[in-house]
Amino acid sequence: MTKRIEQSLIRLLVWNAFAGALLGCGLAAFLLYMDVGGIGSLLARSDQPIPALFLLFGGFAVTFGSAVCGTAIMSLPADDRDDGPGGGHREDERDLVLIPIPIRVRRK
Repeated sequence: MTKRIEQSLIRLLVWNAFAGALLGCGLAAFLLYMDVGGIGSLLARSDQPIPALFLLFGGFAVTFGSAVCGTAIMSLPADDRDDGPGGGHREDERDLVLIPIPIRVRRK
């Protein structure tokens, strides 16, 4: 893989992670504003709302950033070059035989 392709892939991941994190923070702010489940009023009455806000916004940012980044990776065009068979040794499934294994159960 050339350096130019690597840089464009890194740029793609960074921008999509940033967009997903921004989306997650926006959704967390919307949930606080709409007071879904009473979370906004609960944080407003809290003695220490900063750690809770950090966890809420951080969790949403990481979750949505990862989801958008994963979607960007999976929507990349597939490489259609066939370099031959993949690795590993696949056994023929017709040759496999299921063997029952006795298990002793102790009663209490």
